[in-house]
Amino acid sequence: MQRFIIQAAHEPEECLQCLDSVLRAGAHYLTNTDWGCEDGVHMAWVVIEAQSRDDARMAVPPVLRERALLAGLNKFTPEQIRALHEQRAAQL
Repeated sequence: MQRFIIQAAHEPEECLQCLDSVLRAGAHYLTNTDWGCEDGVHMAWVVIEAQSRDDARMAVPPVLRERALLAGLNKFTPEQIRALHEQRAAQL
């Protein structure tokens, strides 16, 4: 499984429609989604696990799906960072 962060923007007048849509998708989606609406940032963020980017996008409620930005997540080890520095130094 891959991890994805999903960011979905919406307009202020769409807040209730978006909230209702996420609630209909399941209480676990509502529990795991963070919202910026009360701070004037009309976006929702959620981290999910999915088999593919397409599967992750299909987990987004239809009202938000087209505008959703997905990013695959990864972590770096100190060794990987050192290797990236070495690769960069070799290119110079």
